[in-house]
Amino acid sequence: MKIIINNENTNNKDLYYEEGFWTGKRTVKYDGAILPKVKRGSYEYKNGEITEIFKIKGNQLAGIKIKMFGSEVEIVRKITWQEIIMSILVFLPGFLFGAIGGAIGGLLGFTNLVIIRQVDKIYLKIIFSILFMAIGLLLSYILAVLVFKIVFTYF
Repeated sequence: MKIIINNENTNNKDLYYEEGFWTGKRTVKYDGAILPKVKRGSYEYKNGEITEIFKIKGNQLAGIKIKMFGSEVEIVRKITWQEIIMSILVFLPGFLFGAIGGAIGGLLGFTNLVIIRQVDKIYLKIIFSILFMAIGLLLSYILAVLVFKIVFTYF
């Protein structure tokens, strides 16, 4: 995830934030300079006589904010309750088909959460959720039928 913010909270300079999805490694750049990590969640910015500590709070699910120059800059917004409910509804039909269906539903529910977080219009979020729910239901059904055919051919 790469995000560049330039507004009055960042003193009209580019704030570049990158976080690896699998590793969680963070890279923070401010005004073109890579900030060295001081300790967990804290990065140091030096520009001549100015020394500032940038503190990162949160994670990808709860939202990410950076506290800098006495103000907070929102990098990633929090997940809304509607998005949580839509992702749970994607998970539930797969859960009815057992462990394999639950795994498929969980994977599609998380994928749904990542995708609908980036969409602004509520009707598109609903359409994406319905599509992922249908895909999960169909995949779970197909895998359940295949497993039953394999298991019950020997009886």
